[in-house]
Amino acid sequence: MKKRLTAQATLALALAASGAAHAQSTLTIFGVLDASITSTTNRAQNLSPLGGSVSLSRTELANSRSASSRLGFMGQEDLGGGMAAAFWLEAP
Repeated sequence: MKKRLTAQATLALALAASGAAHAQSTLTIFGVLDASITSTTNRAQNLSPLGGSVSLSRTELANSRSASSRLGFMGQEDLGGGMAAAFWLEAP
């Protein structure tokens, strides 16, 4: 029982020490969403003797074409000893 308690205490101490020496890391999520909502209505008059009209409506989500949509992730991890690893991942 005493050995088990000592092993657990040693493990807790090791985890606490590694947490204190843990390096700082950063992650940034960024992006651009370029979208527009377009609504179009077409109406046609029937020139037959009975009269009447036909109306067609369409609403759509589309690219507004002023900029391209994209999503990106940027980050840096301190490796210790004055060294760091950085990444930049971006997709259209």
